[in-house]
Amino acid sequence: MHASAQRLDTLLNQAVREACLLESALERESNALAERDLQALNQAVAEKQQLVVSLERLTREQTQLMRTAGFDADAAGMAACLRAWDEQGLMSPLWDRLQTVMGRCKRLNQINGGVVETQRQQVDQAIHILRGEDPRTELYGPSGHTVTGDASRHISKA
Repeated sequence: MHASAQRLDTLLNQAVREACLLESALERESNALAERDLQALNQAVAEKQQLVVSLERLTREQTQLMRTAGFDADAAGMAACLRAWDEQGLMSPLWDRLQTVMGRCKRLNQINGGVVETQRQQVDQAIHILRGEDPRTELYGPSGHTVTGDASRHISKA
């Protein structure tokens, strides 16, 4: 295995490890959201951010390695690169595993984002109720944007 192939193998191994850690952090984030555990949520989010930065760095290095060797930095380029460099058949399973784990990470992140959005909407609704506003009333404010709240307050501001 030549130096570039060895480096790609190392990068893929590192990326799989980081992606698995990211998946674990996303699962902890999900649990923290469900339990409304702010400390655990903050820890999971901080870990998630570090892992994303690390994965981005690995991806940039992988992209540079592939481009330097004349491969495109896309799925077809990776397929061509693996055909050329993966003589022992060890990197293709790593690449497949990385794609699978990152797919699960994407799905978990979307679910967690949906939970956060739902909770944000519930908090907004509670604030409107506490203020005595009807959260369904939408008017245009002085800036021309749609605003929600008590109609009499916004009319008096106009």
